Amino acid sequence: MEGAVTDFSFELYRVLSKEGENLFFSPYSISAALMFTMLGAKGASEEQIKQVLGVAGVPNPHQAYQTLHATLMSKSRDGAKLAIANRIFSKLGLEIKESYKKESLEHYHSEIELLDFVGNPKASSTRINTWVEEQTNGKIQCLIPEEQLQVSLIVLINAIYFKGDWENAFEVSKTKREPFQISETELGTVEMMNMGTDTWLIGMSTSLDCQVLNLPYKGGELSMIIVLPNKVDGLPTLESILSADAFRELTKEMYRTDVIVSIPKFKLESSFQLDKVLRGMGIIDIFTKKADFGAMMENPQDDTLVSDVIHKAFVEVNEEGTEAAAITGHSMIQMCMPPEPMVFKADHPFLFLIRENVTGTVLFIGRFLKPTN
Repeated sequence: MEGAVTDFSFELYRVLSKEGENLFFSPYSISAALMFTMLGAKGASEEQIKQVLGVAGVPNPHQAYQTLHATLMSKSRDGAKLAIANRIFSKLGLEIKESYKKESLEHYHSEIELLDFVGNPKASSTRINTWVEEQTNGKIQCLIPEEQLQVSLIVLINAIYFKGDWENAFEVSKTKREPFQISETELGTVEMMNMGTDTWLIGMSTSLDCQVLNLPYKGGELSMIIVLPNKVDGLPTLESILSADAFRELTKEMYRTDVIVSIPKFKLESSFQLDKVLRGMGIIDIFTKKADFGAMMENPQDDTLVSDVIHKAFVEVNEEGTEAAAITGHSMIQMCMPPEPMVFKADHPFLFLIRENVTGTVLFIGRFLKPTN
């Protein structure tokens, strides 16, 4: 299941990265919401989701998701706050099967909520947005406006919040305003977090023309992995050739060595309407009158289809971490001249992922192209 999520991560990234902006989203959350929808689908509607998510060959994919989800959510106790909100809101009048309600709670800890989209869109919008805000510690707000609900039948929502404490902290006093080379011709500035020589997992690839750095969060089971092109304008080329398999090989070849690390302090928030994107990837029927939700509803109406797929994600990267990590390695005595430490300085556009290291599941993926302020 985790392999399917990672494959889907890079396929979806390739589509969403065509826009020339900063980017952040959770392929894990999107795939989970689609799995939740697939539970209620039949026929071609179900098969199309299976094919796009890469789970057509996974025995009992809903049980596999439940197992993986339990593993991932347990990591929140290790100094990494992970909140995932998935729910389907639909208009009044849809009769939901008891079997679907039971299985959605069992496998996805989620349920369908019926709201009066047409008669009371304001109250429906308030309910949806309040629920999302509660699930994400107030970081994600105003997800859907009331006017959008008046023409909606089913609204599939997933919202993500993540904030992790570094295993090794960056000292606030070392954060400086420094140049960030947006392109060969455009220069910006960022708050650059700097750390002196320390031991990190790092790798290099001549075929991808990049460096890769693993920055672990508290507990060591979740990491941010930064893939930095060697050239200032190298990210578009890297994005065109970095597949899930190439990423796996890249991270397998990482090794521990002394590195001087500098990365920007940043905050990103992204919002997407994914229905057109998913159509382009091959999930078509659930957005049309061909939609078959016979496993979800007792008597599906002819016009029962998914009208919107909304995804909103937030991430904040700053200096916070464990206090003890700031002094690692500084009291060692060297009897001979040590080799020069490597330098990893993310001062031009880069790609980053947040990954669970035991299963290898990609929880989040994004890119930083330019400062947001």
